Amino acid sequence: MHVTTEIGVSYEFVLTAAVMIYEDRVHKREQFATIHKIAGEGADGRPSLGVGSLLTTGFLRDLARGLERQPEAVLLPENVLAYTADLLIWWTPSRRRPMFFSDGAEDRALLNGRIFPHPPLVWKVRRGELSIRAVSHQRRPAEDTALMVAPYWNTEPSHGHVCIGSMPRPKKTDVSTMLEWEEGFYNSRFTHPSGMGKLTRHANGFMGLWTELAENQDFPRRYLTPSGETLRRFAEQ
Repeated sequence: MHVTTEIGVSYEFVLTAAVMIYEDRVHKREQFATIHKIAGEGADGRPSLGVGSLLTTGFLRDLARGLERQPEAVLLPENVLAYTADLLIWWTPSRRRPMFFSDGAEDRALLNGRIFPHPPLVWKVRRGELSIRAVSHQRRPAEDTALMVAPYWNTEPSHGHVCIGSMPRPKKTDVSTMLEWEEGFYNSRFTHPSGMGKLTRHANGFMGLWTELAENQDFPRRYLTPSGETLRRFAEQ
């Protein structure tokens, strides 16, 4: 393939290689990429690919320099803990917010829409998927901070993954969408336990916890259960 364009001076661009991206069929996530040299052209003029080799970070750096694109500077809010192209982690101190529950049981109806105290939370969005952990203190978490299980239905205790369901969520992952993720989570309906594990140390479990806390001012940290993860481990998953 030959392309000619003018950018002050005429250049002729020749196709020399192609990148192929491989995706996990089940989770629909890109896993790795290979680069293939152009071996020649077929009778129809289409290029044929040679044997591929794994794409390296060195190649990506060279490609980025060739494209000569300056990354946009991003000013990070104080509550952001980690930020990359496909990962955003931030934390929020304890707060009072309403909660909404699915219809069905009388105890849920009595709690629906009432105001509850919530623990400090660590939020993680990776490739459009939300995970949440709790923190047992009001300080900004450090990498070795032991995280707690977020005591919510729809949230898996073992990894903190949130079952999104019909929850509205932003189309992109950056610092401008943190509030949208928070609002989407709090304004969705808590419908069911998700995954295996213990959500809370409260003697009467999830419904007992939130029944006790309705209209209270503070979330008692004694009801949080350890997740077995530090912030660094949570970020690496």
